[in-house]
Amino acid sequence: MSIQILNLNPCYDHWVIISKPPKTPNVLRGDYVVKLVDGKGLNIARVFNTLGFKDYICINILGGDVGKIIHAKCKEDGINTLEFWIEDESRINTAVVYEYEKRMLMVNEPGPVMQRKEVENFLEFFSSVLKENGTLVVSGSAPRGFGIKDMARIARFAKEKSCRLMIDISGEWLKELLNFEPEMVKVNADELRIALDLQQMNLGELLHIKDSYNIKVLCVTYGKDGSVTLLDNRAIRVKPRVIQSDYSVGSGDSFFAGYLYYEALNKSIQERLIFATACGTANTLKYGAAIFDLQDLESQLSNVDIMEEEL
Repeated sequence: MSIQILNLNPCYDHWVIISKPPKTPNVLRGDYVVKLVDGKGLNIARVFNTLGFKDYICINILGGDVGKIIHAKCKEDGINTLEFWIEDESRINTAVVYEYEKRMLMVNEPGPVMQRKEVENFLEFFSSVLKENGTLVVSGSAPRGFGIKDMARIARFAKEKSCRLMIDISGEWLKELLNFEPEMVKVNADELRIALDLQQMNLGELLHIKDSYNIKVLCVTYGKDGSVTLLDNRAIRVKPRVIQSDYSVGSGDSFFAGYLYYEALNKSIQERLIFATACGTANTLKYGAAIFDLQDLESQLSNVDIMEEEL
């Protein structure tokens, strides 16, 4: 099964780790730095690499000198990519980790602006590289200038080529893509509530969403409280027993990647969700988004509770 990941708004991340309180007020001096390519799609790709899965391609929109850095880093890390280049500069995000206080501050740049001609050229490019009968994963936001109707065209291309559409996205993008009956929606609970103006977020309301949009698998994640996944006749709740760290940036992407990987291996839905949860929890054990090793993952596989109920 070939997986194509659409990563419309990549970035280059700097995590600056500060181990001790600063000696000089208002001056922070990092003890060490973690540098990595980011964006939800690239995070999924990085987890795939960690798991030894290579049957994927990550499609990135890149621009400027930062785009060149992202391209070079992807090549260095062995991440399978296709690039579409624009004029404006790709973004840099900075995380300041106050290790001595066990907290962090994430600063995200707004990212590039795509000109209308660039959007049209990208859509033509994307249509030409999208494989028939494959899996399209749409994950993360888009650059400014890339509109809701443009996202709808992405979904139409997927339908025209009989691709399975799997999404992890928020806001107006989520509202639009739901209209195209995605096979799977993996979404943070707060993002779903805000996008659809939900009130209760109980199983009845979630089931109504699933049925209204003809979603085969609706997976709603709740951070430390795990996830609930709705299928045709049951709900599966999965939760880590113990969370050892609060550094959760990239855990949702790690979860999604773990799910997709185990689906590609034809594992049962229960196995997919346990493995996905372990990936998300393993991500919290190291600084940086979607960074863990197989030993971290192995340690978390037994740290998962699962419960099913009929709908």
